[in-house]
Amino acid sequence: MTNPDIQPYYPDPMTSQVFKWLDRLWVIGLVILLAYTLHLFRSGRYCAYLGTDFRGYYAVAQIARQSGFADLYSQQSQEQYQAALSHRCPDGSDAPPLLWVAMPYLPVFVMFFIPLTYIDFTGAYYLWVALNLAALLVYLRHFVSALGGRLSFIHLLQWALCVPLFSNLVLGQMNVFLMVCLGEFVLASIRGRRYLSGIWLGGMLMKPHILILLLPGMLLHKNWKTLFGFTGSGLVILVLSLLLAGWDGVVSAIQLAAGFAGPLIQTGPTMMNFRALALNLQSVLPAWFAWTVALCGMGLVAGLVLYLWKRSSPATGLGFLILILATFAATFTITWHSHFYLLLLLLPLLLALDSKEIISPAWRWGWMAGPPLLYGLLYLANPVQARNWFGMGMLAVNLFLFTWGFRRLGGLR
Repeated sequence: MTNPDIQPYYPDPMTSQVFKWLDRLWVIGLVILLAYTLHLFRSGRYCAYLGTDFRGYYAVAQIARQSGFADLYSQQSQEQYQAALSHRCPDGSDAPPLLWVAMPYLPVFVMFFIPLTYIDFTGAYYLWVALNLAALLVYLRHFVSALGGRLSFIHLLQWALCVPLFSNLVLGQMNVFLMVCLGEFVLASIRGRRYLSGIWLGGMLMKPHILILLLPGMLLHKNWKTLFGFTGSGLVILVLSLLLAGWDGVVSAIQLAAGFAGPLIQTGPTMMNFRALALNLQSVLPAWFAWTVALCGMGLVAGLVLYLWKRSSPATGLGFLILILATFAATFTITWHSHFYLLLLLLPLLLALDSKEIISPAWRWGWMAGPPLLYGLLYLANPVQARNWFGMGMLAVNLFLFTWGFRRLGGLR
């Protein structure tokens, strides 16, 4: 693939001046927004929502320490441990958990959280947030520098301080780790270090459903060295998990993860995939028609992604960067479990494209300001349906990114 369309974007002087003034206004707006957000959480009003997913991670780490890994995925044990966790709010009150949160990751990934259980739940959550935020900012700078890009610190912050990041931090999610694994996979691939790229890819087995297009793509690409490294990394993760929790523990983890595709998760209509599209359409249209539309969309997107991989050249430079962006944007539309905070994984790729001036500065502003404005407008229009419609908006974002990448890589020419 020669990628003839991958050319830098050159804004005219007037446009550049407008964006410079917008950058100055953004700094002022950011200070006001952070002050307002701090006020809301200091009042204790939203305290119970902090660390929703982190509570599940913390609880299973407690189980591992106190009861052993064999009991890790017992629903009764997880509910019991989580019920004892309350978030100490800034106003002095304690917020009990709002709901039970399942933790489906393989036993080896629980090791991340065991050191945090030596401090109280509230302190552990704030430490986890600080570690994730620091790791994200440091890694984004590293990723751009490794590709030879140039980006001012204010532009890096504009990309980083986005709705997907805030959602990950509030929930206490693990997606910064996955972002680093994906970024290092990309860097190792571009440098020709195929075995290492596969090892980094193994870290993404924390959420294996997001590899459903990448792995077949690499098979079509005949990228055997990367697949060998991935297989080795995956076997190490599996063996360590078996040693920690035994066969029954690993099977329980897989069964729990499979439950996320079924009735265990009630937020299907709010996701950013074709599954959510079908669930929303079937409330106003016949179910058979809604699912036909969704399945056709999934098949078309998956087929086009695999077509790109089939005709792609070896992993080099910007072409590979765009191919991975298109692949994961497409993945988020077809994988069965796809919340909008997974968009964090695309952040290094978009940042690098901006640093190379391949995309317009308008992308940065759309990424940063678009989601909160969209949700605000949807909430004003219909508070009950706002989350569902917002998910459809994020589905549209993924389809836009995939279509852009597909066209830049030559499309069907």
